Amino acid sequence: MFCLLRISLVAWIRIPARVVLEFLRGMPVVLMMLFVLLVFGTSSFVAVVAGLVLYNTAIFAEIIRAGIQSLPKGQREAGLTIGLTSFQSRMLIELPQAVRRMMPSLVAQLVVLLKDTSLGYIVAYGELLRAVQVMADFLGNAFLFPIFFVAAAIYIVINICVSRLAIWIERRGSTKTAGGVAKAPTAVVAPELPDVRESK
Repeated sequence: MFCLLRISLVAWIRIPARVVLEFLRGMPVVLMMLFVLLVFGTSSFVAVVAGLVLYNTAIFAEIIRAGIQSLPKGQREAGLTIGLTSFQSRMLIELPQAVRRMMPSLVAQLVVLLKDTSLGYIVAYGELLRAVQVMADFLGNAFLFPIFFVAAAIYIVINICVSRLAIWIERRGSTKTAGGVAKAPTAVVAPELPDVRESK
């Protein structure tokens, strides 16, 4: 919804949305986590989730906004011509195309989001990196490299799975778009029968 507010034709909606998104994009994720944790007195989990959600909401909104504005103007004009409102044209025609077009950028940001979860270690949240650190302190420095190697492998496997899922979704959408037109059935021509009158 922020991307739609960002490109709204109404100035008093577009300008505040732009200010909010620019503010969220410019704030470090760690600072957002610490702000939520210390100011609102929440748990570490809530602070991590709030910081990641606020920051990545702004990033995803800008990515989708760029996708919408990259579409040909004829898409919006066609929607308005068939009787859709401006909001309906954005939601039904432009937004699905923008998401499909910007899928690589969305997946790249999703991978960054997964890696940013390790910042929860700073606000004392028990995520994977903190668990690795606790195990390393318990087992000793001799097992430090194997433990961190396993943690890195977990991150890599998760990111690869997310990337493959996005590729599958993109191919599935492309297949539906390409195969949306039904083929006309081929007419079957009956064999021509000999004229009985001519044979006589």
